[in-house]
Amino acid sequence: MKVSVIIPVYNCRPSLERALRSLLDQTIGREAMEVIAVDDGSTDGSGAELDRWAEEWPGLRVIHQPNSGGPGGPRNTGLEHASGEYVFFLDADDHLGAEALERMCAMADEHGTDVVIGRYVGVGRKAPRFDRDVPRTSVLVADPPIYDSLSVLKLFRRSLIDRLGLRFPAGLLSAEDHLFTARAFFAADGISVVGSYDCYYWIDRETGTSVLQQGGADAARHFACIGEVMSFVAGQVRPGPDRDRLMARHFLNEIFSRFARRYPGLDPLEQAATRDGARPLFESWWTPGVGERFGARGHLIAHCVLNGLDDLLDRVVPCGLDGDRPEVRVEGARVYQLYPGFREPGVGVPDDRYEITHRVRQRRRLEAVEWRPGGLRVRGYAFLTEIGAADQRAELVLRERDGAGQYRVPFEVESWDGAVPEMVADIDLAGAAGGGPLPAGRWDLTAVMTAGEITRQGPLIPAPGTTLTLPGPRVVPVKDGTPYITPYLTRGPGALALRCGGLGDDPPPLTTVAAELTRGPALELTLAVRTAVTADVTVTAVLRRRATDEAVEAVLRTRRTDTGLEATGQLPLKRPEPGRWDVSWRVSVAGSSDERRVQAPERLPDPAKGIEPYTTGKGNLSLRVTPRRNPLLRRLRREP
Repeated sequence: MKVSVIIPVYNCRPSLERALRSLLDQTIGREAMEVIAVDDGSTDGSGAELDRWAEEWPGLRVIHQPNSGGPGGPRNTGLEHASGEYVFFLDADDHLGAEALERMCAMADEHGTDVVIGRYVGVGRKAPRFDRDVPRTSVLVADPPIYDSLSVLKLFRRSLIDRLGLRFPAGLLSAEDHLFTARAFFAADGISVVGSYDCYYWIDRETGTSVLQQGGADAARHFACIGEVMSFVAGQVRPGPDRDRLMARHFLNEIFSRFARRYPGLDPLEQAATRDGARPLFESWWTPGVGERFGARGHLIAHCVLNGLDDLLDRVVPCGLDGDRPEVRVEGARVYQLYPGFREPGVGVPDDRYEITHRVRQRRRLEAVEWRPGGLRVRGYAFLTEIGAADQRAELVLRERDGAGQYRVPFEVESWDGAVPEMVADIDLAGAAGGGPLPAGRWDLTAVMTAGEITRQGPLIPAPGTTLTLPGPRVVPVKDGTPYITPYLTRGPGALALRCGGLGDDPPPLTTVAAELTRGPALELTLAVRTAVTADVTVTAVLRRRATDEAVEAVLRTRRTDTGLEATGQLPLKRPEPGRWDVSWRVSVAGSSDERRVQAPERLPDPAKGIEPYTTGKGNLSLRVTPRRNPLLRRLRREP
């Protein structure tokens, strides 16, 4: 037998069929699977429903037993009868994806691992999230955070269970599986994750009648169980960051969770049992390394429990649970969250219990770059967590890569309705450098966030996995260089930067809209110039003879468009010298200029007398001018 599926069943009649049906539909096949359903003294007809299913499904084994007071008892019974190479635990409220068992057994077979976690899908509840396949890892590897998931709803190699003699404590309503799973994690020869498929649908009852939804085990038994797990972990991992990370998981999920919404409504005896149960755990395992993972609320609860400040604890616990965070105050380089008791006379709680400076993080992201009339708009966000919008500011700093130049632009908040603000920085490229244009060179854009004396900074980078399309170069003023600026992303980190005074491999920001040979003759050109500035931009058409560099020039008329300018005008062609003439354009702005060949239009102009337009090998527009013959000479040659 490949896998034994063990289901503890107690008063879950409404969801039982869905759970069993998900097993019948498993692609691993019924011949590879045995299902052991243990009815733990149900009183809602669940036992009779199991018997009805077993009559039609030989692979389903039903065991009835008196109620044992928790899911551990029926799981132990199932283990005594399991014969599969692997054991999978499924709760009767939940169900599986059709390929779950096949994928998880295959992962264990291929990589020789003893435990396999399938991706959880929380329905009406939060669930640990594993979003990628991990062939082999261990409990001490932080990514993915294996130890975050201590539920037993996984695949275990049965030889591991037998070797360790793993069983569950009977009569415990919650956290009964933590020590089982923790011991398996530390003893396993490898742990795998199937994160590319929705394996386990973890359901909270809509009626709110499950044991966990109603609060779980009483405080005394709950904390005794959690203390046993934490003691086990301490025996496996030396003091340091790894132990602190694992212990912090217990404080977050099993200790602080008992000082939440239910605490104010508990009777005084249960409140006292909660404090008394948590106190030895704080005394033993609440270290500075654990504490730095929590904010002011965690530090205050720990301080109150350790020092018997029951009245202050009663004020702290409900604070902020309604979604309104206590006020945050920035004082110099320190940040405090003003929970009850902060600097109150007679309370005597040290300020550092309220301090959240260690929680302040910078968050920054590049979301879009777009040219605007007059400059460049950078869209994204840059802010400090924990601190209110009014108490911080952000700037976009342009830093010269090979020099000392540095200029600042405000990064302004447009709105802050969600988790992150919508922010923009508008760079006036004609005046960004102290009222003048940026000097030629490379410029890196850095987000700088400040609050009081706190400063954080870093480059603006698009979100991982996203493709950001940049808008290409534009004609803008540049000091000591050609009048082009190109936004680009650096190699490696992909941070936003500007190339000023050159195009690199980018095409020039000008295209040929039309070209015609008119009577006169003349070459009429219409050019589209992509520019962020329209004032003081001059576009000149140039006709240059290739052999002698003789030139004919004409300043074109310009009008504004959505992307910059359209330039139109005529180059006179009266009596041009024979030979090849190349057509160029020159753009000038704020004292800098650049001349480039004109790209040939899709349709070449029709030839005129002695003038033939053509496209060069590089796609540019040129004219071939042939000598004109004297009409009198032609007539004399025809006469006898």
